[in-house]
Amino acid sequence: MNGSEETNQTTGGNVTEIKITPQTYIDMNKEFEEDDIPFRITVPTQEAIDEWQSQTPVHFDPPSQIDMVQEMWDAIGGRPNG
Repeated sequence: MNGSEETNQTTGGNVTEIKITPQTYIDMNKEFEEDDIPFRITVPTQEAIDEWQSQTPVHFDPPSQIDMVQEMWDAIGGRPNG
């Protein structure tokens, strides 16, 4: 494994790490202009990008799986026959 790759701990597969620089944002803004997309991204400094990438990722805990329709049926005594 070379220096530009790391092991993805979630899937066990290798992922190629893309170096994000201010030029990445400049290029994206240029593409937005060329495609006539009315959207622009503020170009951060390399220090801001590095700080953002070094932060610990926040994990999302999905809500519990609740069948709200079934709960409503249960509340009125079950589904009607017919």
